[in-house]
Amino acid sequence: MMLEEKILNLDFTQEDACAEVLPRSHIKSSYHAKWDSVRLDIHQQPAHETPEHSPQQHIISVNLDNHVIRAERILDGHFQKEDIVNGDVAIIPAHSHHICRWTSETQFLLLTLEPAFLNRIILESVDLQGVELKPHFASPEPLIQQIALALKSELESDGVGSQMYIESLKTTLCIHLLKNHSVASDKVLLFSNQKGLSPRKLRQVISYIQDNLEQDLTLSEIATVVGMSMYHFSRLFKQSTGFAPHQYVMNCRIAKAKKLLIGSEKTIEQISEQVGFQSQSHFTNVFRKFMGITPKLYREQVKI
Repeated sequence: MMLEEKILNLDFTQEDACAEVLPRSHIKSSYHAKWDSVRLDIHQQPAHETPEHSPQQHIISVNLDNHVIRAERILDGHFQKEDIVNGDVAIIPAHSHHICRWTSETQFLLLTLEPAFLNRIILESVDLQGVELKPHFASPEPLIQQIALALKSELESDGVGSQMYIESLKTTLCIHLLKNHSVASDKVLLFSNQKGLSPRKLRQVISYIQDNLEQDLTLSEIATVVGMSMYHFSRLFKQSTGFAPHQYVMNCRIAKAKKLLIGSEKTIEQISEQVGFQSQSHFTNVFRKFMGITPKLYREQVKI
């Protein structure tokens, strides 16, 4: 009697989650960065066929190669041949069954998302009637590619960016998945006619941000100040200010840093801590992007 082949279970709360299905371990992972509900792994793998497996998390694969990868995929019982190019995205929903075979060495990102986080965004933004993520064979998805590459950039800078930026990226990802890659018996997006935050709530938020710039502010924390979900707060805040919350916070940090560089004798390291950067090097890099020069040169030029 032939035994049925076991379907392997992948759990990305485990560090080497893909050990049984991929020949090599990841090159780099956000596992230890503790990004909460989202994880990014960078892979370079030889030609290979995976055994059948089922992930506990939603998986998004983003191809990084500049040449065409010939592949075959079985996703929840559906077979498809794929010619995968740079930026192509495949979506493997949690608990779906998946087999993939590719014929040459390839580089790709694996972005994994906890179903509980996506479900929370669903509850905040739709009239929930059994919304589920749909499987998606490899094809271009520019926004998902951009989000994955932004997370890759954060990972390669050793994850020193703010938690708010990570939260903004994963919330944007969830909303995009919800709008474009989900099915429901009755999916109704609840977009309020309200144009921005009320003046009182906007003042509350701005005051809270200014008073807590030295902290690693989070999107959920700021949204709680005005009793809103992260999704609705982000949308209304951008309508009010023209900036996403993480962009606004970064602008405030740089503005305060400029004042401290001119009007105090504090060291650059002390200033970087006071405006909420986790390291002086990260502060210097961000300041240079905003101002075109380093904090040290800015202080020297302005004080002349």
